[in-house]
Amino acid sequence: MQASLPVDADEGFPQSFRLRFGEHVYRIELYVNAAEATVAEGGVLDLLGGGPFLVVAVDREEPGGLVPLLRRKAVRDLPCPAGELRLVFREARVDVRNLNGTGSYGSKVLAGVSAR
Repeated sequence: MQASLPVDADEGFPQSFRLRFGEHVYRIELYVNAAEATVAEGGVLDLLGGGPFLVVAVDREEPGGLVPLLRRKAVRDLPCPAGELRLVFREARVDVRNLNGTGSYGSKVLAGVSAR
C-alpha cells in the first residue's frame, strides 16, 4: 500500500494530523527549523536543501497512549522508517508567511507513505 501524506501547506507550520494506515492510526507532526535571521529575510525556504529544514515526528496511537516512532530531519528522497511506515519526502518549499500562519502563498510539501 502506498499513499500521499495529507499535508496542507496552506494551513501553515507547525502542523499535525492523524493518519490511518493499515491497522493503526498514527499522529504525524511537521515543523520547520530555521534561524531567525533566515525567516526575517522572507521568501520561500527549500526545507530539503541546506540550511533551514523540515522535522517530521511520528507517533502510533495505542490503547495505553502514544508510542513514539520517529523524530528526525527530512531529507529529499531518503526513506524515513517509522515503525511499520516508510515516509519519503520529495519536495518541501515553505513561504515564511506559512510559519505560524495560514494562507495561500505557494508553499508545497509532497511526501509519500508506504508499508515497510
